[in-house]
Amino acid sequence: MADSTHLFVLIHGLWGSPNHMQTIERFLKESIDNSVTNTKISTLRPACFRFWKTYDGLELNSKKIITEIFYEIESLKQKNNLNVTRISFIGYSLGGLLSRYVIGLLYELDFFKSVEPVFFTTFATPHVGVHFYNDNIFDSMANFLGPYMFGKTGGQLFISDNGKILLNMANPESIFYKGLLLFKRHILLANIKNDRTVAFFTSFITEYSPFEELDEIKIKYIKNLPEARIANKLVRPKFVDLTRTEKLSIVDKDQFKGNKQEETPFVRKNRWAKILFIILLSTFLVPLWIPFVFTTSTMVSIYSFIKIKIHSIPEIESHWNRVKNFIYDNEPIDPEDYKMSEKQRERRLDLERHESFKGDTSHITENAMDNVLYAEERFMNKSRKPGTVEEDNNKSEDALIEEKLSILSTPTDKKLIDMNIQSNDEIIKDIQVLQDYKSFKLFTEDYKLPLDIGRLYIISNLNKIEWVKIPVFLDVWNSHDGIVSRRGPKTNPKGAATIGLWVSILRNYLKEEKEEMEKL
Repeated sequence: MADSTHLFVLIHGLWGSPNHMQTIERFLKESIDNSVTNTKISTLRPACFRFWKTYDGLELNSKKIITEIFYEIESLKQKNNLNVTRISFIGYSLGGLLSRYVIGLLYELDFFKSVEPVFFTTFATPHVGVHFYNDNIFDSMANFLGPYMFGKTGGQLFISDNGKILLNMANPESIFYKGLLLFKRHILLANIKNDRTVAFFTSFITEYSPFEELDEIKIKYIKNLPEARIANKLVRPKFVDLTRTEKLSIVDKDQFKGNKQEETPFVRKNRWAKILFIILLSTFLVPLWIPFVFTTSTMVSIYSFIKIKIHSIPEIESHWNRVKNFIYDNEPIDPEDYKMSEKQRERRLDLERHESFKGDTSHITENAMDNVLYAEERFMNKSRKPGTVEEDNNKSEDALIEEKLSILSTPTDKKLIDMNIQSNDEIIKDIQVLQDYKSFKLFTEDYKLPLDIGRLYIISNLNKIEWVKIPVFLDVWNSHDGIVSRRGPKTNPKGAATIGLWVSILRNYLKEEKEEMEKL
């Protein structure tokens, strides 16, 4: 008899690849074990829509993802003797919107009558679409060109598509909304700053944008967050406490030394060094990079529109019927499904071993700027010495020293990630589930954005769902990259520590569930 398994589906974003989700996958596999759940854990990072294929729109890519999910369900039964009885989705950036679309299509298939939905999480996802509100040439040009530069996906992200799919997905009567409601926990993580791709308002699902002038604000974190050693660096998770974060008074501004964090690179801490670095980037990189991105993205957008017209749409309904017959009625697996499921697994394994864009210039487009921005962090970053106290620690110095000694007394040099998961579990129990905007000192009329009626509609309806909303502040060049630690824990230790704390939300729910089951 087959064992039950809980399948976590990890969906990457625009221009991305499955490897962007490796750090999250690692934390899930290492942190969720039989101490918190009786169900085995399986993970899937779909590889069917990577790189330029992300331009092909929500519908086509979602059906391709569903097809890959079905093949993996069949493979788990055939090769591992595991029945998928539970499912969770973790979406990064565009992957969060794709997850919601996938959920709607699965709901329409009655998939959730056979497989229980559990967790839904998004990292830096533009739930309210993409739009830039600063009064400058860049934002005006981005708003004008954006809908046309990223294929069908671009129009959907900027809510300029004919079907206004993001509005439909926020309609309480739609399959997308009804499917989303079935999940036990809805969690989102949103960067408050340094995310040049997805702004805070859209990933946090709010009409407020209070972090544009960060020097005028004093960031406060959730109290007593435990320290972790990641890649031999001591860091803390970066969950912001919006109930205590506030605007500085005139007197405070003169004395405020900035929102400093451990492991902040020299260039980001030094104003003049930062200005010089930006000048160098503007002089040498931008004149070459912007024309390249604009030209290649426009060409691929045109190709994507043509491809969508002739591309065969995956037939997910008949495939689901075959999956049900095999998994739940013990009929023989379809021979073609077996071949394809094996091929999908081989493709994902090949990507994991040596990812290659094979002539796909989207990989260059995505990483050109990031590689330059991270060069400074790679070569100039210094590890914080043990004993340095983070400004908003809220612990006594004796307690800090005792904590550090306990960490340093264990042999951790060979361990990439050394984190006290149990301490994280205890701290995260007190996090607010449905946060009240009225308790946030920065959510005032001064910081409201001039949103159109469509975006206000999305915000209003999505906020009727019970969310765990987690604002994150990563003092790095590109927090959109860092929030999922997509380059790995060594490059993004603060992002990795933040993911570790997020996993504790999942762990606490599963532990409570397990305890309830054991009482029966």
